[in-house]
Amino acid sequence: MSKDDKRSAPPYTLLADGYDVVMAHVNYVMWADYILDVLKQHHPTADEILELGCGTGSLALVLQSAGRFSYTASDFSEEMLAVARRKARQERLPIAFEQIDFRDVPSHRQFDVILLLYDGINYVVDSLEVARVLASAHDALNPGGVFIFDQSTPANSLNHSDGFDDTGRDGDFRYLRTSRYDAETRLHTTLFRLDINGKTHTERHVQRAYSLEEMTWLIHASPFESEASYDGFSFDPATEQSERIHHVLRRPLRG
Repeated sequence: MSKDDKRSAPPYTLLADGYDVVMAHVNYVMWADYILDVLKQHHPTADEILELGCGTGSLALVLQSAGRFSYTASDFSEEMLAVARRKARQERLPIAFEQIDFRDVPSHRQFDVILLLYDGINYVVDSLEVARVLASAHDALNPGGVFIFDQSTPANSLNHSDGFDDTGRDGDFRYLRTSRYDAETRLHTTLFRLDINGKTHTERHVQRAYSLEEMTWLIHASPFESEASYDGFSFDPATEQSERIHHVLRRPLRG
């Protein structure tokens, strides 16, 4: 492939049609079971759910198959949403899809639960912007509603520095993923080389690995009440050694 054939694309545009190939290793049923367990403990009567950063809708499909939610799934990428809508139609699941930037969640409609999972918050590389995400989610919740989000930590990037590179294909779609972590800046940069219908493109994704201490400070500075920060897919308290942390925040009944 010549250099002239290589083109740079915004994150989650050209990757959308092959995203499920890239994420084939993810056990969405396990993710959904854990989130349902968290909801049983923190908001058992929840009905209206908004998922931010839903990607191609894989988690939404599993959660909504429970059949008891009014479920809205959103993403900033219209290309990812197009795939998600197609999958929901095929499964005949009643999921509403909206294009939303989770830095600016509309508050004209409020929800019982807002979800932002699988490292979505890590794509916000400025802590001031994280504060904006928290404030925006707060305002889009009903009083007493919960915001559940997870984060990847520096421990995850350091412990698995050699485990993020891979390659795969599906028909005319092929990808090569290379990932590098800078411990000083705590920025994790992933470069996708995408071969699609004989043309080569690249997508560059940048995430920031927030420490538990830093995220805890941001949560305490937000209008939320913090209910829990769980280690991984457990109900054990998170520590600085946790590789993934699930936070559960509640909008106070007043405020």
